[in-house]
Amino acid sequence: MSRMDWAAGVSLIALASAGGAMAQDAGAALRELRAQNAAAQAADAARQDLLATQREITARQDQARTNLVLRELDTARAQPPAVAGVVAPPVAPILPPDAAANSFAAQMDRMERLTQDALARGNARIRAIRPASEH
Repeated sequence: MSRMDWAAGVSLIALASAGGAMAQDAGAALRELRAQNAAAQAADAARQDLLATQREITARQDQARTNLVLRELDTARAQPPAVAGVVAPPVAPILPPDAAANSFAAQMDRMERLTQDALARGNARIRAIRPASEH
């Protein structure tokens, strides 16, 4: 019996020491896992901060562009039409008399030129009327 007791005792001691070593290994692995998670969280927080900074920069650039456009529109609206300048009609191409009369392309160019002239005159009238109606 003493030999059996002794073998059982040695087995229990070996088992207990192996269990302690495994517990220490598990504790070390758990600490390493926690350290990795903490590092991943720190990296994610840094990435989120960078993205927030980039969004803020983009928002400020958009605001600056919007302010510039609004300022230009206010300036254009406040200027009287005489200061804005007279719109010059587009230059007409010079064609020989016989080619101008018979060419379909020349007729289309003439129609385009007449349309642009009418549009320029209409825009000039609108610019002349608009400041008076806003007062």
